[in-house]
Amino acid sequence: MIEVDFYHCNALLGLTDEAIVEKVKADLDKMVPGFRDAAVVDAAVIRLPNAVNWYYPGSYRHMPEARSRSFSNAYFAGDIVKTRHGSWSQEKAYVTGLEAANALLGRGAAHGVLPLDADEPHVAAGRLVAGALPGSLVDFLR
Repeated sequence: MIEVDFYHCNALLGLTDEAIVEKVKADLDKMVPGFRDAAVVDAAVIRLPNAVNWYYPGSYRHMPEARSRSFSNAYFAGDIVKTRHGSWSQEKAYVTGLEAANALLGRGAAHGVLPLDADEPHVAAGRLVAGALPGSLVDFLR
């Protein structure tokens, strides 16, 4: 299963679903030569013009953890889930999927998850400043 997201893709909105699937397949064939022999057996195209994301100042505290606090058998994964890993977007969705699987299997959250490289100096300085500000607009950096 493969999910492909195109951001700022107004030029694609007028294409048919079939044309978008053909574009994705052609793009993947160029990026991953092993995909040339793969066949698309099913596809779903979702268009979200002018959509917004879930993030806003103060939203981090409302994001769920990988393990539900309300139900012992519910786990969450995706880019909206809290994690201390530091990844973002699709990478974060993948990492939180691993963290949810690890929780389900009773392993530590970091089992099989590669750590990110250390922050570049300007990013580290920004995190330090953001952490010192009360009610910071970038609370997800803390």
